[in-house]
Amino acid sequence: MTEPIDTTPANAAQITAVKALRAALLSQHKVLIANDRQQYEAVFGPVPTGRFVQLLTEDAWFRWLDPLSRLIVALDEWLEQTPPLAEAGIALADEAAKLFRNADAEFGERYRLALQQAPDAVLGQSQVVVALRGVPQSPPDAAGQADTPIRQNPDGSANKGNGA
Repeated sequence: MTEPIDTTPANAAQITAVKALRAALLSQHKVLIANDRQQYEAVFGPVPTGRFVQLLTEDAWFRWLDPLSRLIVALDEWLEQTPPLAEAGIALADEAAKLFRNADAEFGERYRLALQQAPDAVLGQSQVVVALRGVPQSPPDAAGQADTPIRQNPDGSANKGNGA
């Protein structure tokens, strides 16, 4: 027997919070792409814009960004639903928190590196953290562990931390 699917529509506050999360993630995505492009071009030389778009979607150098790209697309799709469903929005917020909590090893490793290389990424990280705090998420698990985003330590290194 399958579990019932919750069809409770998201309220206006949840939709607004998810929009803010999407905006923060999209902004951070752009910063990360710009930083990665700079790193790529330092190794391989300048790349014209048209070629860069192709590299962004096809080259292994940029694969680490895929989880964030897919999450932004999923948020867009959720926002386009009529009406968006509350539980699905919570699941997407949980996924975002998990991604920035270092659940994906490659993303976490490359993300920490970007935080060290690009001051704009550190600013974007703070926007992501604020947005995650404002969006409804699942309650902490039985061990009391909440989805805590990667944060910047005072010494400049990012890690998994509590109270981001």
